[in-house]
Amino acid sequence: MKHVIIGAGVAGITAAKTIRELERDAEVVVIGDELFLPYKRYLLSEFLCNSIRRKELFFFPMSMLKELGIRLRKGTWVKAIEPSKKVIKLLHNEVVHYDKLLIATGGSPGLGLVLQPHKKHIHFYYSLYDTLVLKEKLPEIRKCIVFGDGVSCLDLICMLRNLGKQVTYITKGERATFALDERDFEGELHEFLEEKGIEIITEDQIVSIEESDYGYKVETIQQKMLTTDIVFAWDYYKPNISCIEGSAIEKKLGILVNVKLETSEKDIYGAGDCVEIYHPGIKDYWINFGQPNALEQGKIAGKNMLGQHEEYKIQEAIVFNLMGQSLKARWWK
Repeated sequence: MKHVIIGAGVAGITAAKTIRELERDAEVVVIGDELFLPYKRYLLSEFLCNSIRRKELFFFPMSMLKELGIRLRKGTWVKAIEPSKKVIKLLHNEVVHYDKLLIATGGSPGLGLVLQPHKKHIHFYYSLYDTLVLKEKLPEIRKCIVFGDGVSCLDLICMLRNLGKQVTYITKGERATFALDERDFEGELHEFLEEKGIEIITEDQIVSIEESDYGYKVETIQQKMLTTDIVFAWDYYKPNISCIEGSAIEKKLGILVNVKLETSEKDIYGAGDCVEIYHPGIKDYWINFGQPNALEQGKIAGKNMLGQHEEYKIQEAIVFNLMGQSLKARWWK
């Protein structure tokens, strides 16, 4: 049986490894759009801070992939899925057949209409490529401006501050909450960050970025004029699901899956940041972001692609270290 996995992140690689461990004769093909070996995105900050070496980012070397019997296709884009024919179409028009398919394409940051014209002046912090570019620039960077939301934004701010950079965070909200429930944080998150030396500008947003002789000039909607060496910004984080366009696979913001991680189409599964699963607590579909969730979903998807019937249980929180203090990250009350 041929198992094809679109996406070489935590969910995809975990599913591939699970399948091969449980069924040594299974054919497993992982298709990734990046040119690197599958890596642990959640360790990028540690790599940037030189806490780990580059080779420690990768799940395993190519030799181990071969030993596991997993075929990896790097730098390959999937442009379409045809469930009725059980095939996927690659960007260069190659057609790949599958018996079971897993979509684990993750998510990525994006820019809205206001920031889009300034894209060339904005640095994303999402991929290994972004991190390698930033690592080269770091010695020349003193002042940073960050505009965004969510745990990835909080992680970026803390990482920059730990590196001794001057950080200004701009948020549309009245406080810096990063769309999290702060009940489990000992002390207010906003005040905690200010105590750590991070400047926070509230109820504001970036409207203009211009290159200058000394970096960049940034203007906000409240007409603040700021200067910086680098600008990190994004308006939203969304699932990467362009590959399902034109198919009957049901979606909202992400691909809709049941507790067995099955999509609306037979023999097609979904896992990781690209899917929405029903959350009984909020009585709606929800993207269960984060590395622990992607890992667990990858395991369950792999097992169920082999005919098992495991159910995914919603993870209530992600615990991570915030500049020496523990924070449980939640996205619902």
